[in-house]
Amino acid sequence: MKIGMMTRWNVPCGVAAHAEPLGRAWVEMGHQLRVFAPIEWNTLQTQEDEPYVTRCYRLNSGWRDWEEFFLNPQPVLEEDYDVFVVQNLELMPMPELFQIYPKIRERAKTVLIIHEGKAPTDPQFYNFEWDAVVCFDERYTGYLSKIYPREKLFIIPYVCHPDEHGDKFEARSKLGLPLDKKIIFSYGIGVDRNAYLVPTVARLAGKYPILFLVLTHIEEHFPIFEALAQKYKFVELRKGIASTKRLYTYLHASDAAIFHKPPAQAIVVSSTVFECLGAGCPILAYDSNFVETLSDEILKYKDFGELEQRLADVFEERENVKECLQAAEAYVMKNSSYTLGKRFIALFESLGAAAIKLKVVVQEPQLATAVVTPEAVSFAKEAEVTPPVRDLGQPSQVTSVGITEEESLAEDTRIPSAYESLTGGTLP
Repeated sequence: MKIGMMTRWNVPCGVAAHAEPLGRAWVEMGHQLRVFAPIEWNTLQTQEDEPYVTRCYRLNSGWRDWEEFFLNPQPVLEEDYDVFVVQNLELMPMPELFQIYPKIRERAKTVLIIHEGKAPTDPQFYNFEWDAVVCFDERYTGYLSKIYPREKLFIIPYVCHPDEHGDKFEARSKLGLPLDKKIIFSYGIGVDRNAYLVPTVARLAGKYPILFLVLTHIEEHFPIFEALAQKYKFVELRKGIASTKRLYTYLHASDAAIFHKPPAQAIVVSSTVFECLGAGCPILAYDSNFVETLSDEILKYKDFGELEQRLADVFEERENVKECLQAAEAYVMKNSSYTLGKRFIALFESLGAAAIKLKVVVQEPQLATAVVTPEAVSFAKEAEVTPPVRDLGQPSQVTSVGITEEESLAEDTRIPSAYESLTGGTLP
């Protein structure tokens, strides 16, 4: 299958953390991928772009008023693809994209992958019609079912990096880390929040030889951890950005990784946790809505006291930690980029997109028996991609926003009503 995907790529963000493993899995399966990525202004790339990546636009955030170049439509219009996927539409240059969108719709099926945690306030978001809209879990359907016909909504979980364990001492030698320390690893865009955890770690430092290792590329965070390193000798700051491969080397070297984010006023997922879950390193996470869809796969804590206990559990290799790692491994196997990549391909096929014979992916032996069938009737069985709200055969009706069954048939009536109800604005 020929797939075009408009998304951030090779940068440290949640959108790229989803798009990259998914896209690379498609390539390894034998599909043809063309990534249309933004020209990043001030974000470092995690690695060099692959040959199938074309950068041809700016993101729809912060540059519109003063950037001369915003979207070059030529690569998008000249590329050949059977399905066109957009990740996080709200970030895209929507006015410019909408100008060429009819031509995209003429030649390919279109699929939107939702990252937006609540109904966008930009009315341009509601102008686009999609063949399918994919969200990560049931929480998103509350607002999405008021915007799109329910038969177009599908749940496919956020992808995990494939299971990839490593040798702890080999990783430490490679990174120049001490072999005799209990290493607690902190990483992510919001790593500055982990500074509040250092006094708790200090209480454990009297019992265990600890290294609190921080990896960040965000310059504003440097002074925070430099100051902490002066006060607490077990704190070490490493500056720079990491590719997934290098990130996993750090995870292999660590005894535990900490993810600390307070609750958000929107539907959210932890891209960092999903990205790191396959490393075989216990993940400790603050119990907020960032991780509410996970259970035994991570070690959750609600306060500093529980954090201290969870770290002690890790250092003592207690049974709950072993069970956590087993649950994480099972979750990753079920939701790896290869497994979910197949589900996306089956969804594309059900929409009528063309398919080509898949290659066997040796990294995951279970793929050897997987055959993507062209018949839509086998879609639910093979892909397990199910509409979250109602059966495909039932008509769409969104009465909570004042849309009747008859009105839902008219695009210009359905979408403005949904927009007005969700945002209080009027669609031009």
